[in-house]
Amino acid sequence: MERPNIVLIMPDQQRADSLGCYGNCFTHTPNVDRLARAGVRFDRAFTVWPVCTPARGTMWTGVYPHAHGLIDNVYGVDDAIATYSRVKTTVFDLLKQAGYRTAHFGKWHLGEVKPPFFDVWEASFNSRVGHWVGAWEGSQYRPDLQTDRCIAFLQQQQAGDPPFIMVQGYYPPHDPFSAPKKFYQPYRGKGVPFAGYYAAVSALDANVGRIMDTLDTTGLAENTVVIYYSDHGETFFYREDGEHKFVCFDEAILVPLIVRWPARLAAVRVVSQPVGLQDLVPTVLDCAGAPLPPTLHGSSILALARGEQVPWRDYAYVENITHKRKRVQRCYRTESWKLIGALDGEHALFDLQNDPEEELDVFLTPRDEIMNRYNDFPDYAPVIAELADGMRQAAARIDDDTGAQIADSVLAAIKSRLSKAPTGSTTPAGTPPRPVP
Repeated sequence: MERPNIVLIMPDQQRADSLGCYGNCFTHTPNVDRLARAGVRFDRAFTVWPVCTPARGTMWTGVYPHAHGLIDNVYGVDDAIATYSRVKTTVFDLLKQAGYRTAHFGKWHLGEVKPPFFDVWEASFNSRVGHWVGAWEGSQYRPDLQTDRCIAFLQQQQAGDPPFIMVQGYYPPHDPFSAPKKFYQPYRGKGVPFAGYYAAVSALDANVGRIMDTLDTTGLAENTVVIYYSDHGETFFYREDGEHKFVCFDEAILVPLIVRWPARLAAVRVVSQPVGLQDLVPTVLDCAGAPLPPTLHGSSILALARGEQVPWRDYAYVENITHKRKRVQRCYRTESWKLIGALDGEHALFDLQNDPEEELDVFLTPRDEIMNRYNDFPDYAPVIAELADGMRQAAARIDDDTGAQIADSVLAAIKSRLSKAPTGSTTPAGTPPRPVP
């Protein structure tokens, strides 16, 4: 079979639970839902850092942010990969070497000018441009313009042309939330918070439908890999100190990830193993049949997408620095637990089985608190120690010294607690956790 074309569709700041195919009961996303039914949906996909530039650095270099060095958003620089990244080779360089054409439309957020590894660079920008071309009312919605341009690119493809990778990087549903008026109808006046966010989700969904229809009408669909995902989620300023993104809660780190490849992948498959943006580069290279550099931090998810039983990690590992307090964090998340460790000792533990909304921090319980929420919880020290050990091993696999330091800080907090506790005050390791009320 000929090498496939690759189309990456990436909204900015889209929560996984903003889509119908991920369980949302009020959103209107028929086209992305249709894409999921025709492909493979990954239910536990995570960003590597819950903000734009660090995540995008990883999705194009294949290594975690601590390794490529882009650990905050960049503005006013021509080419962040060339100037600031410690890793200069991108997936686009590797695909060009393999004979692919490269095209980009929309938000880039890694520099202000066209990078040398793109053959086509249209309607593209770094960040902080309006979602509208001109005044809001009566002007053109920028995602519509971007979609027009990428559709024209798809329609220009001819039999015998080299394969291509095309990135469609939408800026919405990133704030400021807005969309054409017709997309507000399912949300406005119905008690849905942040109607503009969900209207933008629906507006992008319509453009996804336009892209999918174009692949069908041009005959490209069968051997084109379409990957739909986001760089990180959206918190609506809900979390501690009004932090926006920049936190390790699931609404910020859990992202949609859908893969469709009619020629190779069966439809209507759901994958529950945890995957991450570090897996994007190896997956794209695997699709293209290109060699995988040994320096990559992730693995191709194609075997999982095919339903094969392959060895795979059972955790997600996320890096972060909070925006306001500049707290350096690492998150280690399993199916049942989430440990958020910090260099300054402000650690957190969440029982995801009993508290999936992550509203009760049970790190070092029982403890006094003004609302007396935590006095009756057991001591989860054995759980914390196991998670900290997992965090340390995950950090070691990617040479993240900061992650190892944070894991040691977590273990030190447990030991300090034990040294101060009266004899017999801790819960034995075999005691089952008490369900969260």
